[in-house]
Amino acid sequence: MSGWKIAILCCHYTNEASAEDMADIPARVEIKRFSCSGRIEVSDILKALEADAEAVLVAGCEKGSCHNHSGSLRAEKRVEAARKILEEIGMEPERIQMAFIPRLDTGAFVMAAKETFERLLDILPKGEITS
Repeated sequence: MSGWKIAILCCHYTNEASAEDMADIPARVEIKRFSCSGRIEVSDILKALEADAEAVLVAGCEKGSCHNHSGSLRAEKRVEAARKILEEIGMEPERIQMAFIPRLDTGAFVMAAKETFERLLDILPKGEITS
């Protein structure tokens, strides 16, 4: 396992994944659930990076299926705003990802987490990769 941490900020409707489901991801995965992804603020995303996460995945309901109608769309806008901030300070905006997950689809949720880890392999300098 690498020493990396991936923070996942998600709507509670998108996630029923357990630690066992995340076992194949060679990073520490920390999940913080919100009542709706629309409640995730730019500051929440940036705080996750400040708390030593190498990447942040924001997971919301599939477009058109949010129980709060537009929560996932608000989350997507906030992800874009956070990515712009990273770019402005010289960090890779790809460290922040957005995923639209079918309700309670553990497989899609885990796949999005794995894809976030794989993006880290592509964007981080080889010297930052630890085993």
